[in-house]
Amino acid sequence: MTALTELQARMIESVRISIDAANDYFNQSLVVPDVRFDLRGKSAGQARFEYGRAYGLVKKAKPVIRFNRLLMEENPLAFVNEVAPHEAAHVIANQLYGRNIKPHGPEWQMIMRSVLNVEPSVTHQFDISRASPKPYVYQCKCPGLTHSLSAIRHNRVQRQKSSYLCRKCSSRLDYTGQTA
Repeated sequence: MTALTELQARMIESVRISIDAANDYFNQSLVVPDVRFDLRGKSAGQARFEYGRAYGLVKKAKPVIRFNRLLMEENPLAFVNEVAPHEAAHVIANQLYGRNIKPHGPEWQMIMRSVLNVEPSVTHQFDISRASPKPYVYQCKCPGLTHSLSAIRHNRVQRQKSSYLCRKCSSRLDYTGQTA
């Protein structure tokens, strides 16, 4: 196992501080999630709940937070101050309200604002050009608008297994023959 970088240690500490704040606020003893730095692609972070089975019975979920190491290294302050609390809020909401709530619903938003003092945001604005290399460029009928598809989605289109539509004009996306 490799040693943690200073930034990784700060991220783990930020998650722990968020869980501690929720424990104080709700007078609970919430589980601190495992933190991993193995997420790839366009997502900054991901909260997961790994369910184990023993003798046919479902054990309690083990929370895990995964961070995109490349995006984290390019945006360290935003990750420590925004992304770590965002993902910790998912873990907190799951432990308090169960898994049948909306991921960015009112429970999560309340935790972000009232417990963690962070304005809730569903998406990030990080430059993903290095994290998601060579997206395939598609276009719809909207003038001047292009769409980037991942290699997986591009290959599905090429094999005629899937097609994708523009969210604005609802027309089918067509490959331009270019990569970004």
